[in-house]
Amino acid sequence: MKFKKNKTGAMEMSVGTIVTIVLLMAALVLGLVLTGNIFQTSSENVQIIDDQVKNQIIDLFGSSDDNFIVSLGGQSTAKIKQGTENFGIPIGFSPTNPLAWGTSKTNCKYTLTAINQPNYCINKGWSNVINSVQTGVNNVVFENTDTTNGYSLIKISVPENIPPCLQRFSIKIMCTGYPDETVTGSFDVEVTKKGLFS
Repeated sequence: MKFKKNKTGAMEMSVGTIVTIVLLMAALVLGLVLTGNIFQTSSENVQIIDDQVKNQIIDLFGSSDDNFIVSLGGQSTAKIKQGTENFGIPIGFSPTNPLAWGTSKTNCKYTLTAINQPNYCINKGWSNVINSVQTGVNNVVFENTDTTNGYSLIKISVPENIPPCLQRFSIKIMCTGYPDETVTGSFDVEVTKKGLFS
């Protein structure tokens, strides 16, 4: 009889231990997911140019001598996971002379080019990089302007079947009319592996 009690107690302890281990594992996984979300290094996917995005770009103009800004949280690299559709990268342009915009605000346009280097995504399976830009690539008019600045959102879709890699894009902004102005810049897209929970 005493033997049976010990066996039952041992069985209850085993079930209790298993339940505790399962709960601790669930908490660990949840903690890892939350920590990953909080401390992720990927840039923010912007869907619209709103006042908050404009103010962020204006602040970047204020802390830099550049008149072309890629708003990626202080970085020049957008980290995008494989299979992401329409990832938004906000850009801003502030010509040296605000008159360069012209009266219709369409004198300044940008052209986007994917740089072709052996170590870039364009040579690692993402051969149609420029076709993945959903918002246009040639002589694109800035979608939003104020008295001095222009703002636009470049939307890029990344295929799911390419390996993690880096792709550089160059951007050339040309203002035609009076006064003429040309500015060049670049930004990178780092394709990262799609995670288990994303």
